Amino acid sequence: MDTITIIVGGALVLLVTGFIFRLSYTIVLNLINGRKFHHSLEQDFNKLRLSNMLTALGINKTAYIYQTSVKDIHQQMDNCSACTNTGECDSNLADKKIDITSIDFCNNEAELKAIKQQQEASASSISN
Repeated sequence: MDTITIIVGGALVLLVTGFIFRLSYTIVLNLINGRKFHHSLEQDFNKLRLSNMLTALGINKTAYIYQTSVKDIHQQMDNCSACTNTGECDSNLADKKIDITSIDFCNNEAELKAIKQQQEASASSISN
């Protein structure tokens, strides 16, 4: 082997190694930022009745936050904040267990029903 081949080969090895380290660093950084973002979204979410509604309906909040698009979550949070049926919502939430068919007062009724069906379908496909 001549000197040029060793220099070029060494440079290529260094470039590939640098690329792999940089790629790994970027992936880890994105994972950390994603978790921070979802945590802050969950904190904002927990301040609303919508969080209690999910619990009462038996919907997994963590799965909801990670599987539902952020745009849809913000829309549902806005719907909840703009709700005029807070008295009826509070009285139903006091029961702690609400039937999915009895939430016609909720601004997020259609979305909550779809999420409940999706989680039930996922749970039944996992158990099979």
